[in-house]
Amino acid sequence: MSEAKKFTIGEFTFDTFHEYRDAQEDLKKIELINGKLDVHDPEVAVKLYGAIRDGSIHFRSPIGAQFSDHISDIVAESNIGLLEDKAVVDEAEGKVKYQKYIGVFVAALGVILFAYFGVSELKDYLPTKRLGQLAEQVETSGSAAGGSATAGDGADYSISAGNPFAWSENIKRENLVILPEYQPLVEANSDTVGWLRIPGTDVNYPVVQQADNNEYYLKRSFDKEEDSNGTLFVDYRSDIVNQNSNTIIYGHNMKNGLMFGSLDQYLDEDFFNTHRTVSFNTIYEKRDYEIIAVCLSKVEYQDANAYRYYNFIQANNRAEWQAFLNNVKSLSVYDFDPASVLETDKFLTLSTCNNYIEDGRLFIVAKRVK
Repeated sequence: MSEAKKFTIGEFTFDTFHEYRDAQEDLKKIELINGKLDVHDPEVAVKLYGAIRDGSIHFRSPIGAQFSDHISDIVAESNIGLLEDKAVVDEAEGKVKYQKYIGVFVAALGVILFAYFGVSELKDYLPTKRLGQLAEQVETSGSAAGGSATAGDGADYSISAGNPFAWSENIKRENLVILPEYQPLVEANSDTVGWLRIPGTDVNYPVVQQADNNEYYLKRSFDKEEDSNGTLFVDYRSDIVNQNSNTIIYGHNMKNGLMFGSLDQYLDEDFFNTHRTVSFNTIYEKRDYEIIAVCLSKVEYQDANAYRYYNFIQANNRAEWQAFLNNVKSLSVYDFDPASVLETDKFLTLSTCNNYIEDGRLFIVAKRVK
């Protein structure tokens, strides 16, 4: 199973998404206060301290607690006399009278933010729960079936002789048997073609494929319900049975970490070096891959004279094969040696968005090893 997700804001780490949302709300309140008030002004600090103490301004996270302690320190160290001198406090009240409403305003804002984030969290929670159920179902079914790692009948991916670029539909899908752990997924959604798992990341999801387009699952869940997270899907031009030179899987880079939201970790070289294994099992056989390149690219305009990695499905000759390798080498974040792969190798490309540039893309190339 994938490692537990950790959410961070600065130096603070949160174990649950709920704690993370509370911290985000507190951070927004603090930013609002700092934007409107000079908290280092002794008179302002006293009023703010009072609002926090009487609950007019309420924090829910360690970030809020730290801010409260900061205000308390300002009052204690610089303005302790003001706490004992009501006349000074009253005078300060006239100078900063708009602060009378800060508690009510922040409280109302907190309610609005809580409602917004509550709905957003619910939208994230339901798909996450459903995907977790699917992962558990697959794992349980696989264990019951003995966890066999053998491929389906006739699903030999290697080419031992002849022209490595001569693709043909020599394996008939109707002759293959669906692996028992994936049978329930196919029954739930006939578009299911496999399961993708990347140890060390949150990627542990079913993969689907439409017959004629790459748009259907952009905004639909595995159950075909409207969902901004979408679903991982194979490029409709790829053949998962008679494997092409390159199989492309697309997924959104979600801020909540779902789908391909954790692939940004591969932009850290240490992570890349220690997490190279990818498992992409089709519903008929189990396949293992090794990540060989992490690349940054972009979606090109139609009239641009540029290489488009997302159009490489099948190399029909050596020139097309070499063009792909040259493109990977030029876009790779780390050193990539084209000589490390063979013409008979089969690739898996994971493609997602990346905001390093407008219309930016992050794509990870893996070589099949089993």
